[in-house]
Order: sequence, then C-alpha cells, then structure tokens
Amino acid sequence: MSTNNMETDQPSPLSEQLNQYLRYWPWFITSIVLFLIAGFIYLRYATNQYEATATILIKDTQGGGGFSELAALGDIDVLGSSFNTVENEIEVLRSNKLINVVVDQLDLNISYSVEGNIKSGQLYRDNPIKLTILNDSIDYFLPESIGMKIENIGDEKFKLYDLNDKEIGVQTYGKGFSFQNIDLLVLPNNIGSTNPFNNGEKNANKDWSELFININPVRETTESIKNNLNIKKSDRRGSVLELRLKDQFKLRAQDILNNLIKVFNQDAIKDKNEVAQNTAQFIEERLSSVRKDLDSLERGIQNFKTSENLTDLIAESEINLTSKLGISREVIVAETQLNIAESLKKRLERSQIELIPENVGLNDFDIQASSASYNLLVQEYLKFRKNSSEDNPILKNLLNQIESLKEAILISLDNVIFSINTKKNSLEKELNNVSSKISNIPGNERVNRDIERDRLVIEAIYLLLNEKKETTAISLAVTAPKAKIVDYALAAKNPVSPKRKIVYLAMLIAGVLVPVTFLYVRSIFYNKIESRKDIEKQLPTVNILGEVPKLDRDTVDFITVNDRSVLAESFRIIRTNLQYKLNAIKRNETKIVLVTSTVKGEGKTLVSYNIANTFAFSGKKVLLIGGDIRNPQLHRYSSSNASKRTKGVTEYLVNNDLTLNDLVIHSSKNDNLDILLSGAIPPNPAELWMQDRTKELFDKAKSNYDLVVIDSAPTILVTDTLLINKYADVTAYVTRASYTDKSLLDFVSDTIKAGKLKNVAVIVNNVKLANFGYGNKYGYVYGEDKKNLLTKIKSFFR
Repeated sequence: MSTNNMETDQPSPLSEQLNQYLRYWPWFITSIVLFLIAGFIYLRYATNQYEATATILIKDTQGGGGFSELAALGDIDVLGSSFNTVENEIEVLRSNKLINVVVDQLDLNISYSVEGNIKSGQLYRDNPIKLTILNDSIDYFLPESIGMKIENIGDEKFKLYDLNDKEIGVQTYGKGFSFQNIDLLVLPNNIGSTNPFNNGEKNANKDWSELFININPVRETTESIKNNLNIKKSDRRGSVLELRLKDQFKLRAQDILNNLIKVFNQDAIKDKNEVAQNTAQFIEERLSSVRKDLDSLERGIQNFKTSENLTDLIAESEINLTSKLGISREVIVAETQLNIAESLKKRLERSQIELIPENVGLNDFDIQASSASYNLLVQEYLKFRKNSSEDNPILKNLLNQIESLKEAILISLDNVIFSINTKKNSLEKELNNVSSKISNIPGNERVNRDIERDRLVIEAIYLLLNEKKETTAISLAVTAPKAKIVDYALAAKNPVSPKRKIVYLAMLIAGVLVPVTFLYVRSIFYNKIESRKDIEKQLPTVNILGEVPKLDRDTVDFITVNDRSVLAESFRIIRTNLQYKLNAIKRNETKIVLVTSTVKGEGKTLVSYNIANTFAFSGKKVLLIGGDIRNPQLHRYSSSNASKRTKGVTEYLVNNDLTLNDLVIHSSKNDNLDILLSGAIPPNPAELWMQDRTKELFDKAKSNYDLVVIDSAPTILVTDTLLINKYADVTAYVTRASYTDKSLLDFVSDTIKAGKLKNVAVIVNNVKLANFGYGNKYGYVYGEDKKNLLTKIKSFFR
C-alpha cells in the first residue's frame, strides 16, 4: 500500500528541480547536437578575421619628432614653445588623410570576388585581372558602390555585365572603356589564381571564367579600415606604439599597416622639409636686412671718431667710475663708524650706571676690550647693590673702578672720533677730484657709447641668424623619419574571429539553455499534472493506489493472462494497494469499488476494466458495472457484438421484471469476469439512480460476486456518481497526466472534505515512465530484456 505525502521521505528541493530537467536528457542531447552542427556550419562558411600587429617608436616626441616649425628660432623664444606628444601622433596615424593615401596606393576600394556554392569569396593579390580607374579622384565622390561582372572569353577579350546580368558589351584588355560614367582599364594579372575556399592555397589551374568587381567609395573603405584599426601605447610612459588591424586577409592587413607607417613617415618628412625651407628663406631675408644695419652702424662710428679726433676714452672713464664707486663706499663706512662712536660716547656721558653695547662695529680693539671690562664691572656692581647699602666698601670700590674705566673709554672715543673725521675729510676731497674728472669727459664719448651699444645688439643678432642658417641647411640635408619601425606588420596564424572554441562553447551552452528555458517556461504556464508528486502536493492526505503508464499507439490498453507488460504490472500494484484498503474495512460482505474522475477523458473505463480484470485473474469472481449511463464506453471491452444499445443498467433500473443474470455479459477473455453494460441512454439518469431499484442492483451483485467494480460518470459534470457513492466501499479517483488541470484537484479536495465521496484513493493514469515515482519505473521492467540506448531514445520520442 502506498503511503501519503506526509509519510514519505521527500527528495531535496535541488534534486527535485534537477530531476525535472534531467528526465528530458534526450532533448538536451538532441539540442546540443543540433547547436554544435549549427556552430560547425557557421564556422565553415563564416569569414575569418585575422589580426596583424606592427610596433613603431615615435622619436623626439618633445621636439615634434625632428626639426619642428620653430626649432630654428627656439633660442630667440619670441613665439613660445611647441611640443608634440605621442597622443598627437596616434591621432595623425588614425587620420582619414593618411588612410586615404594607403587606400589609394593599394587600390583597397576595388574588391574582387568569385561566386561559390554557398557564398562568394573575395580575392586579394591573386585576382587574375586588375582594374584601374582612369578618372582622377572620381572614386572619392562616388555616392554608392558600383558593381560589375567580367566574363573571360579569351586572352584579349572579356564580356562586361552589370549586377543584373545585363550584358554591357565585349571589351579588350589594356584598352579603356566607360562604365556608368567612369573611365576604366582592365589589365591581366600575371599571377596564379587562388581558390578562396581552399585556405589560400595556390590553384594550379590559372584559367578563370567569371569575376565580380566592386568599386566602393574611398570614404567608406577608409572608415572601415579606421574602425578595425587600433593604436595604443605599449607603455604608459614610453613612446612605443602598437598598431593592430583586423582583416579577412593576412597579407592585406600587413600591407595596410606597413604602408600606413611608410605614409606617416613620408608625411612627417614632407612637413619638416617644408618648414625647413620656409625657415631658411626667412633667415636669409633677415640676414640681408641685419647686414645692412650693421654696416651702417660701423661706418657711422668710424666717421664720428675721425671727425672728432677721439681716442679710447671708454677704458679711462670706466676706471674713474670704478674709483668713484670705491671711494663712495669708504666714505659711507667712515660715516657709519663716526655715528657709532658718537652714540656710544653719549651713552657713557649719562650719569646713571648701565651696560653699554659691545662689538658695535668700531675697529678699535682697545675700546672693544674696555667696553667688555666695563660691562663686567657694572654687572657686579648691580648685583652687590641689591643686597648691600651705599656705604659698603666693596660697592664703593666697584663704583670707583667703573668711573675710572668710563673716563678711559671716553678718552679713547674722542681719539677715534677725531681719527675718523680726518679720514672722512680726506676721502671726500678725493671723491670730489674723481667726480670732476668724470664730468670733464666729452659728451661726444657718451654719444659714441650709445652707438657702440646698438652695434653690439645688431652684431649678436647677425651671429645668431648665421648659426641658425647652418642648422636649417643640415636639417634639409638630413631628414630622418619620425617613426622608427620596431617590428614590421605580422599577422597571426590563427584567426581572431570567429574563435572556434568560443563558438563551440557558446553553441554548447545554447544547446543546454534552450531546452532548459523551454522546460522552465513550460513549467510556469503548464497547469497539467505530470506524476504522483503533483497529487501529493495538493492532496497530501489522500492515498495513491498507483500509476498507470502511458501506452504507445500500437499497444493494447487491457491486460491478458500471464501478461508481463508494464501495464499489467502497474495494475497488479494497484490491485495490491486496493486490496489493503478493502481489507481495512471490517465487513465480511462483498466490497464495492467505484471508479470515477473529475472530467471526461481521464481513463475511468480503462482503469475500471483493468482493475476488474486483474482481480478476476487472481481467482475472484468480479462484476464490472457500467455506471456511466450518460456516456457509456464500457462496451469497448465487453465483446465484439456489444454496443451502446446493448441492454444493461438502464433497463434493469427501468424494468422490474429483468434480473441481473438476464443482463450480465460473460467476458470472453476472463472466465471470472462478468460485465453489466450501461444500456440505453435515458432522459433522466439522475432520477433513475435515486430509485430503490439501485440498492437492489448492488445488493444482488454483492450476493453473487466477490468484488463489484463500478465505472461511473465524472463528478464535476454530473451528480450521478455522488448519488451512488454511498453504496461504494472505496472510491478510486482517476486523474490523467498531461490532461488533468491542477486546479481540478481543488475540486477533488473540497468534495472529499464535504464527505460526498467515500474512502477516496487516487490513481494517476497516462504517466510517462520517466515520471514514475518510488522506483516503479525500474520495477515494471524487472525481468525484461534491457533496452539499449537507441531503443530508449526512440521510445522517449514516441
């Protein structure tokens, strides 16, 4: 007997969640295989992208990479400084101007392709012909791409078509022609063709039949290259740049990077030469003007000195000026010492006894020594006077010494003041004498000095311009490139896009996620029961008799003698569990089992017939009654000549003369099984079941049989089942997986709680083998031959 949900060990929520997905493992395998095949097809026909890398060193970033615009005038510093950073060079390398030149040099705006079975493949360097545009720069102004098809018809001729396969005409190699107002020229390329679908390997067959050519606007090609070009500094503080470019051709990526570096250097050299030439011209013009000014000044000085009979008085005047400056300094020093001596004298002449300044700047060592001794005596006097009277002999002795030393210092100061006054008078006389000499220098000499000063300025400018002239000449002769190539462009062997491992990994993940997503979304919106677990969650107190497996279309839906099928084993389990419930009823009389469901189509008739059949095979005499007199279905299992018109329950309830033996049909498949069909469909089935004749029917059945099974009507649709349920001992309630709504289980629960159904136990019909619970999916095949994986997969999809 199966236990209810409250008494059963439940799996962990995580394992339960995983099992909901793992039981669909064939779908996961199928999805993964399909996505991996899709990934293989994508990689087979996707356009590979290769990445080429080049490294350059930007030289002299602070000076602009060489001879800058103002380098020749840098020492003059009249226009400020000009610095060129690595970031500026990155923008120059990415400029449309340089990339346009590369596109023009390599004819990148003209693409060649051949048509394949699945897609077209482009050619580079190995195209059998070369198209040249004769109109200057017309491809710069094309509004959109222009396409054409060329068909080779010989060594000298070819046919020209537009993209709509309209023939334009036959043209000759090497002879110009016009196509959509563009003058073109086609020349044969003397190289072997390449099979674009054979990894770039040379094709021994140089013949070709058709070739597609596209002329794209230069601006579009430039923008495409610019979008795939990545330039960055290798080191944050360095000036090494790493250039990366993605393209479907390795050689084209390498050519573009190498040519871009070449064009960058050529452009920088051109700029430097233009600047150097303009600078040289400017310096030459200034030199001519300065040369004239310098010559005029020198001739003016010569004429002036000659006419005025002047000698070199500049040196003499400089000597006098130097002498005057020295004497003036000595006079200032003498006046300073005189002021100090007079101030010190005034301080000593005061009547009070106080300290005097020491080392005040006088050069007389006697005064300095006397001043120090005087201050010591004063300090000692002041200290004794605090603790003694005026009559103290020591204090009087100190006072006498102080007075004597003061007189000596005053005498010395008088001598010093006299000496300083004498020296000062002498210096003033000498200063007046020198000043007189300076004032007597002729005014013509001062004019001469002004002229000489102008000459020196002009001469310095002349020398500087001559030096810059030589620097500019050297710069014109030696023009080093701005970028030093550290590594030439080199493309990696393997493509950077698409990455095979990432694509396969993405397909693998998608192969798992798609069924997971589908199953998850389905679980959200799917409201049908799937297994006994759904019943246990919503009807935890109701017993579950068992599960009936989902049958294949070609499988019979009834059991036979000695049947070892999954269907037979499932009903044997139901019989065993049902027997437990019947034995629990303490009554010796025959038991009645009523089989019902919520709605039509849940398998009541199949379940009731097989339950009766299973009990009958066990040796019991069983009567199966067709209790659904509104929509009878039991005749399908009775005999070949039975139908809905065959007499049965309806006739028994209506006609009192009929007995049970008159209406019972003996089963041809089971000797212990009798069947009482529903009979004709009456207009008032509910009223028929309410008659006393109903009780007589069940009493008669119990007296003649060991077990009575009733195939009744759905409970939610009609009231018939509720009317006869009082005669039943056990109610077997049938639900159907993937059919019965979970919301209908609420009706079942309410009906049981209301007591309208007696001793209810649930049977889950049409359950997939993967959804069976409690190991039944293993037990049902016990003793059978083990199926291989292919058989299991086929069975799953069936």
